[in-house]
Amino acid sequence: MYRIGLTGGVGCGKSTVSSYMAELGIPVIDGDRLSREAVTPGSEAMEAIRRVFGPEVFLPDGRLDRAKMAKLVFSDEDKRQALNAIIHPYVWKRTEEGLITAQNDGHRLAVLDMPLLLEIGWQLRSEAVWVVKAPVDMQIRRVCARDGATPEEAMARIRKQMPTENKLHYADVVIDNSHSIAATRRQVREALARVPGCVLPKE
Repeated sequence: MYRIGLTGGVGCGKSTVSSYMAELGIPVIDGDRLSREAVTPGSEAMEAIRRVFGPEVFLPDGRLDRAKMAKLVFSDEDKRQALNAIIHPYVWKRTEEGLITAQNDGHRLAVLDMPLLLEIGWQLRSEAVWVVKAPVDMQIRRVCARDGATPEEAMARIRKQMPTENKLHYADVVIDNSHSIAATRRQVREALARVPGCVLPKE
């Protein structure tokens, strides 16, 4: 199966691209959704988090205390790595299950929609890397509008990720999402037309 690793910084509009690819009938495996799933009560990952971090990072109802965990991992690199060592294998296991399901359903192409694709080396698990880009000022505006963040908060989130300029060094395809949705969709279709075995529905 041909796997497209789709990534991009916060506010670049990666979800615009992945949503359109889903509209075209391409299976999209959402890394953000799987990461949220990993920290739902009863999951294997949650059991591991309790073993490693103890009960103090949990709320009385069994849910993860996200604020406490975030404060913990952002202030301690070892703890951040320990959490990643739990979450990332869970996400990849569920990703593999999604790929098998897609293949069994007759799909020859799938999208791995992963914000941290490059940071954790999963570009090696993809046949091609697609990077969605947009100017930083546009990223800030989008994050503020979407999440109710201040410009300073939005910029802090952007700085925590690999700079887009660095991501472009890994890109097989670059989608410029700084113009209209129609322009973005046109770029997606043009890039998909070059993917082996990809047959697009007519517009």
